Amino acid sequence: MSFAIPGPHTAPGVPSRERRRIGGVTEGTGGYDALVLSADAGLALLRRTGVRTGPVAFDGKSGCVQLLVPEGSAEELPGLLEWLEWGGIELELAGRAAYDPREAAVWLRPPGPGREANRVDLVRLVSAAATECHRARLRSTARKSRDQPLAFS
Repeated sequence: MSFAIPGPHTAPGVPSRERRRIGGVTEGTGGYDALVLSADAGLALLRRTGVRTGPVAFDGKSGCVQLLVPEGSAEELPGLLEWLEWGGIELELAGRAAYDPREAAVWLRPPGPGREANRVDLVRLVSAAATECHRARLRSTARKSRDQPLAFS
């Protein structure tokens, strides 16, 4: 059985001549969404090889890493997590709709050629992000309860 996963979304009906470039990111009328992760999970995701991301920003106020993704991805996140069998597991992973690239406090991976948000493989990115969020939570729990091992042998 095969599943069809929709491709990246683009702003419908916006001719390319009407798009603006902001810091190397082409902005249409709808802009972009962002996947928001804790700093631990986000930085671990960036260290992984084979995971292609678009632009990545760090928000110093919230301490979160924000991965720019195509418009509409935030809305798809809950269903995608369910489909990837992460449903029901508490993760520090959220979708933020209508992200404005000008809000980025610090670019960890700045926008540029080869790093466009619309070329992100959303399924692989969300799968890797969910894995790193889960690992960060396990590490956090282990640090809090050093006396209790995570598993018994």
